[in-house]
Amino acid sequence: MTAFTPISIYLNGKAMAIASIADAAKALQQTWPSMDKPSRREAIRMIEECLAGHCSHQAAFAAFEAAASEQGLFEQKPPSAGLRKFDGVAEDLM
Repeated sequence: MTAFTPISIYLNGKAMAIASIADAAKALQQTWPSMDKPSRREAIRMIEECLAGHCSHQAAFAAFEAAASEQGLFEQKPPSAGLRKFDGVAEDLM
């Protein structure tokens, strides 16, 4: 399976790292906030098509990301103290 840059989603209070089609398929088997949203069903279909060799890994992963985004499964955390310092230094250099 093609690996992707990992993304983190939060399902049932737990973080899941999704970096492959297999990870996405596993996440889609979990309980989502809305199990019947069209984007989730489309992601399932695209993952199945990908596993059968009928669509690209990129298209299937993009469908998964869209479904996760629509359901608010990406949680943005505030930047760490180190990253804030780095941002400050970068701003000073500009």
